Amino acid sequence: MEELLEMAHSLAKEGVTSVLSGFYPISNAQLRVARERWSKLRQHGRRSADSRGTARLEGWHLEGPFLGKEMAGALPQGELRRPTKRAVRDIFKAVGGYLRMMTLDPCLPGALELVVALQSQGCIPSFGHTQAGYSTCSQILARAGGSIGMTHLGNRMLPLQARELGPIGLAMEGKIPWVGVIPDGNHVCPETLKLWANTPRLMKQIMFQSDNLSHAGTPVKSFKAGGLLLSRKGSAAKRPDGGLGGTMDALPRLLFARLKDGSLNWAQIIQGGCIRPGEMFGNRGVFLKGKLADLVALGPTGKILSTWVGGVKTS
Repeated sequence: MEELLEMAHSLAKEGVTSVLSGFYPISNAQLRVARERWSKLRQHGRRSADSRGTARLEGWHLEGPFLGKEMAGALPQGELRRPTKRAVRDIFKAVGGYLRMMTLDPCLPGALELVVALQSQGCIPSFGHTQAGYSTCSQILARAGGSIGMTHLGNRMLPLQARELGPIGLAMEGKIPWVGVIPDGNHVCPETLKLWANTPRLMKQIMFQSDNLSHAGTPVKSFKAGGLLLSRKGSAAKRPDGGLGGTMDALPRLLFARLKDGSLNWAQIIQGGCIRPGEMFGNRGVFLKGKLADLVALGPTGKILSTWVGGVKTS
């Protein structure tokens, strides 16, 4: 519990006020252990967290386990599985109500049923780590409707091509309500990020996501995550083969770097970093009467000066 509190406090000092904690594909037994720790935090640690102005740990984003191996990337493959009725039922029991978003492969048999099941639990199903084309994604979207996301647009999915729009084209049409984009300059190059942020039907759907790893924000140069040895290269963590494994800097730092290189402006940063995620979480993201009193004060260079979470200044 203390480690979770410290993580939440560190995130608030970096200008982050609400968080979905990301998980690799892990066993249901490991999810139950995590659930117990989060429950202790909810029962005993929230008062301490509130008094210090720490970030809200709002729930979990499971990146898997219902993914194919072909596009797994840096995700460990040992716990990947198909979304059978039993597998879906068992994972809902394991998470105990903490699940808010799940990345899934729409190519898998049973994907539509999984999407519907997630929506019925108040979770956002998010397409990612997939070879699915435009048609497959569109069919599930049309049949399931409702709230659907896309995980780290452009990464571990088909590219947009002359004869295949893929998931990217679907997002650029504005048909995906919640579109995650990693703004570190590595997962998406500045030129592509600038294009997406200025695409009329996409620009207001973008939610910037950090894709932070367990050692993000620390001075370590190499570490293990998901069974892989990763090394810091700038703001990114890279695998031994040079592939990307995640990011190492807090989301506000990534966004300030994009402001500096000109790929994003302040309005786009606020839209994708505050307003749209706030709409997903609910009751936050804008500084208005009746909303949660979250505020980040910045210096002229983008340095975090102070953070307030629910009206409490981060100590």
